[in-house]
Amino acid sequence: MSMIRFFPAIVLTAWLCLSPAVSWAALWYTAPFAADILMINPVDDKDRAAGRLFVGVDRFRAEGVYQGSQKVLIVNLAERKAFTLIPDKKEYYEGLSEALMPPRPDVERMPDDPKGPCKTDPQLACARDGNETIHGIQTEKWSITASGKDGASHVVSIWVDAGRRIVIRQQPQNGPLMERRLLGVEKIDGRDVEKWEFVHRFKDQRNRYLQWVDAALRLPLRMGEGRQANMEISALREGGQDALLFQVPADYKKVNPPPLPTAFGPEGPVHPPASPASPASSADPKKGVRYQ
Repeated sequence: MSMIRFFPAIVLTAWLCLSPAVSWAALWYTAPFAADILMINPVDDKDRAAGRLFVGVDRFRAEGVYQGSQKVLIVNLAERKAFTLIPDKKEYYEGLSEALMPPRPDVERMPDDPKGPCKTDPQLACARDGNETIHGIQTEKWSITASGKDGASHVVSIWVDAGRRIVIRQQPQNGPLMERRLLGVEKIDGRDVEKWEFVHRFKDQRNRYLQWVDAALRLPLRMGEGRQANMEISALREGGQDALLFQVPADYKKVNPPPLPTAFGPEGPVHPPASPASPASSADPKKGVRYQ
């Protein structure tokens, strides 16, 4: 099977909050839970992998079989550490690995959050531009200005749903329009789930995908286009998880980590960055402002 089924290591970089500018670790699910996860290659639905997720207050465990061997990834957000376990060898190493990882909670730091990027990043300045209704949702409009190393300013407008703590629309001065539309509320396994359409537009290009988000946990349960989902979470059960799930067993031997390979995410190949950067903003004048 190909590696397309596994989330890229760059996703874990965002999870671990390696940038001191923004504490993304506080953006967490509203309750601990366990669930099954299925990753599907949207090009070939026979190429798939299944695993288990265990999510605690500030840590998670993801496990599944890759290339015939089981791998377990334990992430401790409080300590900003990750451990890869190889159960058949009773070995582990500190660092990243291919794994079936839980999708990031569908929440953002709001601009006026005391711990948000506008309060903690001196390169960012935020201004409230009033309220607007976007696709039937009342939003707060903000202008985010970043100062680049070249002295130039880069501005992006965002429209946020403060109740859900999500970005409804994002528009850089000279970049793609990104927005979402709530298509309705459905039931999955008896839980209320919001169905969202995400659209990216830039010049003549338009990309669209769907996401089903658990309304209580803000957990994406399905991603993809219609039935061509590339990620599904099922058998969701809320409740506290055994602390031993998030610890390296005492009889495991520590080994050196292997070189980190290129991984594939839903949008293609992703190379781990040379140095971690905050996912909340970028003052790089070549890339422009990125709030999300």
